[in-house]
Amino acid sequence: MDDETNRDQGRLRVQKPTFRGSSVGWGIAAVVWLTSAVSVVVAMATDSRGVAVGHVLFLVALLLATAVCVTGTVATIRHPRPAPPAVDD
Repeated sequence: MDDETNRDQGRLRVQKPTFRGSSVGWGIAAVVWLTSAVSVVVAMATDSRGVAVGHVLFLVALLLATAVCVTGTVATIRHPRPAPPAVDD
């Protein structure tokens, strides 16, 4: 086992992106972005002037932020970060 660790030292390996933080924080952020997206959709629906390109782009950005936050919530629930090692004093 020591041979493998010495051989791999200094090499860069591709890893999956990790989402740090708490799943509660990611979930709250997802709810905030989703609520903002819903309010933009309601504003677009009630606006008598029609749908503007800026509103659509803003809606797409809000939905992307919501998707990232939902992914972060699921990722932190499924793969929590390990706790630091316990130390006896």
